[in-house]
Amino acid sequence: MKYSTFTLLTCFVLLTGCATLSENECRSANWYRLGAKDGQKGEPVGLLDEHKESCARYGIRPDENQYLAGREAGLRQYCQLGNAFRTGLNGEEYKGVCPLDVDADFRRYNTSALEVHNSKEKIEDIDRQLSAKEHELGKKDTPEKEQLRLREEIKKLDHKRDRLRSDLRYQEREVDHLMDEARYHGVRY
Repeated sequence: MKYSTFTLLTCFVLLTGCATLSENECRSANWYRLGAKDGQKGEPVGLLDEHKESCARYGIRPDENQYLAGREAGLRQYCQLGNAFRTGLNGEEYKGVCPLDVDADFRRYNTSALEVHNSKEKIEDIDRQLSAKEHELGKKDTPEKEQLRLREEIKKLDHKRDRLRSDLRYQEREVDHLMDEARYHGVRY
């Protein structure tokens, strides 16, 4: 039975598409360093199970103790409260990995900053939609009925963008307030 190259590549991608590590990465891994890297990114401990599954395909067993020790060191860096603002503003959602003594504040700071990020993305999306509709409206061959529909859609999008901008201003003030609160308690960022 013959298979096309495309079929074989598709099967390979499906089989390895979920792998977190390649065979070479599994064989040459410094498990402490990999754990530290995952910890610095705020990845949950469950990622180790995915690494185990990836490496099991090649008959390789991760050094779990080294990985967990590295992850713990990485989490000490990640779980600095000031990092909650940076990660949220970058669109990274907190995955609940920090110790209980900082978890609630980290979650609150990250969530507030993430709302700012998400609002900015929504506004950018509306700006793209408006640009496309205005471009369509500007075409000379656009029928009058279509022009009326486009003007109505533009009007609705303008209103929606105005509401989002108002929400964004409120969210930014809230993040500023939380940053001031954090600074007051000695948090650096």
